[in-house]
Amino acid sequence: MPILTRFLFLCLTLILSAPIARAQMTDVSQAIAVEVLPGWRRADGVHVAALRVRLAPGWKTYWRSAGAAGISPQMDWRASGNVRSVTPAWPTPGVFGQTGALSIGYDRDFVLPLMIAVDGGSTAQLRGTLDIGVCADICLPARVRVTADLPASARLDAADAVIEAALGDRPRRVDVPARCAVRPLADGLDLTVTLDVPPQGGTETAVIELPDPAVWVTDATVRRSGGRLEARSQVLRSDGRPVAVDRGRVRITVIGPSGAVEVVGCTGTAP
Repeated sequence: MPILTRFLFLCLTLILSAPIARAQMTDVSQAIAVEVLPGWRRADGVHVAALRVRLAPGWKTYWRSAGAAGISPQMDWRASGNVRSVTPAWPTPGVFGQTGALSIGYDRDFVLPLMIAVDGGSTAQLRGTLDIGVCADICLPARVRVTADLPASARLDAADAVIEAALGDRPRRVDVPARCAVRPLADGLDLTVTLDVPPQGGTETAVIELPDPAVWVTDATVRRSGGRLEARSQVLRSDGRPVAVDRGRVRITVIGPSGAVEVVGCTGTAP
């Protein structure tokens, strides 16, 4: 199993090393379409907009952490004007098995809210590119360009109910004790997270995420005993540099048929 894990890691590194050039040559307009929902401007200056993503039957795309068999999306909003930051608020994804590995994402239309921090009270020029993967019988990388002007006068109305519904569909953040046990490996770390969260129904999937984009976290093996869940992954990187884990920024999402919960941060002591 360790040899297979490292082989999959090498393959993933090679696949993701040049997604942009391939995406520019790939027409996926028959598989996916993205529309900007302009949303509204909150009193604190944050503009709440969204991307409505429509998928052709039989196609799927991926969540922020796509699993070993998926292609995690990349977003670049640097061309935007009057915008400090854009934070996606991902709705709860589905989990798909694929050749012994997991892919995590969406196989039907969904709405992805965007929390946009705006400089001042004028119109925000949203300009971005999304490098994403879409899959059916084959998987294709795609680059989607997003352009929209978001006026400060925008207010919440009935048409924005779909954004509100998507915001309510995110994994529920819970404040529970969590422990991260770390064991060194030759080229990374073995990371085991133990936390007390209620069962999410049926077969559960745990996703461990770290803030460092240069590392890869393998699909977690999951064990549950009553109200306690244990998720174990390997943290690897391809450049040979040491791997470190900031326990305070570890994010664990537990996804099941009944819903999903999210825990941020863990300690080195037992919960």
